[in-house]
Amino acid sequence: MTVKAFFDTVRPMFHRGLNPVQVQVMEAILDQTKTWPREHTAYVLATAYGEAKFTPQRENMFYTAARIRQIWPTRPEAVAFAGSPKALANSVYGDRMGNRPGTDDGWDYRGGGIDQLTGRENYTKVGLANNPDEILKPEKAVASIVQGMSTGRYRGHKLADFDRPNGFDYKAARAIINNDVRVHGPLYAQHAVKFLTALCLLNPQTPRRTA
Repeated sequence: MTVKAFFDTVRPMFHRGLNPVQVQVMEAILDQTKTWPREHTAYVLATAYGEAKFTPQRENMFYTAARIRQIWPTRPEAVAFAGSPKALANSVYGDRMGNRPGTDDGWDYRGGGIDQLTGRENYTKVGLANNPDEILKPEKAVASIVQGMSTGRYRGHKLADFDRPNGFDYKAARAIINNDVRVHGPLYAQHAVKFLTALCLLNPQTPRRTA
């Protein structure tokens, strides 16, 4: 089978079809994980699909006061920056994740890519401290999510932690990115199984069972 078979299989997941950037991002994931267990690659694809539909982007920080209260309930002072994206970013991110207080680090290192990489410290880990906007490039965005999910950079959990004797635990693996396993674990598991099916066409080895 071919790469064409892979894309023909996943295309129905995109109601508006696939655009060139989405194709680039998926190709980069396939390239950067080509030596990985297929189940791990499937879960990276599922996460990039669910989080960003394979589209690198930067957090625009243009939030209403009501939304700011929802996202940052412990930072009531941030409400004053509703409608002021740069000031809001510096307020809520400026003193953590390696960002330097009194600078524009909060804005410069706001969420970006397909995994919403945030903070000077994390941008440094993927080699983008000097040019954070490069997180918008498909290969850079993919390098971030691949590194994060394989090392446990997000929440301390990594892909290998979810290998089980009877297969990869796609539902529990949601904990790599977020603690909403009960709510979204089954949905991301469904995404992953679809991508695994496509990967089987790309590389028809005998798949392991999934937990």
